[in-house]
Amino acid sequence: MSLQTNPNTKKIVLALVIIAALLMIAVVPFTAFKMVNPILNYQIERIEKFTAEGNPSAPLLTLTTWLVSFFYPFWGTMSVIGGIALLAIAKPLYEGKAWSRGLALLSLAIPSIGGAYMIVPWMNFVGSKEGGFPPAVIIMMIGLIPYFTILLADKGDLKQKLVDFFVFLMLGVSAAENFANGHAAFRILYGHPKRPLFAEGISITYFGWLGLWAAFGLLAAAIYNLGARKKSGWYIALIGGAVACLVSGATHYVRHATLDYLYGSLMGLSIVVMMLVPFFKKRLLEAYSE
Repeated sequence: MSLQTNPNTKKIVLALVIIAALLMIAVVPFTAFKMVNPILNYQIERIEKFTAEGNPSAPLLTLTTWLVSFFYPFWGTMSVIGGIALLAIAKPLYEGKAWSRGLALLSLAIPSIGGAYMIVPWMNFVGSKEGGFPPAVIIMMIGLIPYFTILLADKGDLKQKLVDFFVFLMLGVSAAENFANGHAAFRILYGHPKRPLFAEGISITYFGWLGLWAAFGLLAAAIYNLGARKKSGWYIALIGGAVACLVSGATHYVRHATLDYLYGSLMGLSIVVMMLVPFFKKRLLEAYSE
């Protein structure tokens, strides 16, 4: 929100943000924690099956259980921190302080990114067996609804709203994709039975997990900085998109058993293109401060 935003609109946006903050504190962490055991039970069942069959994927899946049991609570806990931050900055956000807009967007991106990451393991192991609605979608929506409400509530013409929508959409989606793909690369690298040796085609996953998690961090930082109307956000987004494009593309070139890295590369490329298109750059920077 900005100083020019209609007061009634501000109240609606602030109400959504406060509701999201309370849900991030009271609902998201418990939902995230409750998802862990159902996933692990099916993963352990599959590990036992693979082990009995002599399937070489068993060690990779074993590490996955530890990663899931670490990162689901991690994102749940981070959502609590984000919710507290939202409550703390409610007043400056209502007053239209630029820095609070950036922090609010970053805080709301936490459950959005975390929920996106949680969907795939749930669908692969629980959804494929039991079906049903993925709880991670609820976690995502808790962040996404106020995230886009803040972006679209600002005064501005349709072109400005479209620029904000697509740029911040791809920053968030690409951040989530890079985190998830970095997770996958880490699992393959350290779960491979030949480690600490590098099996053929495995060394790229070191480049992959580190580079993709770095890209995730850069894109998350870009959400804050562009949201806070800082020119540095444009450069951080450009760098993060370029890193995502290069690292994902290289990982896909070597390990193309899945299209996930290709998708990640294309997402990073889309950010680079948007940052370099004069129209987008002008709309993102012309009213921004250093």
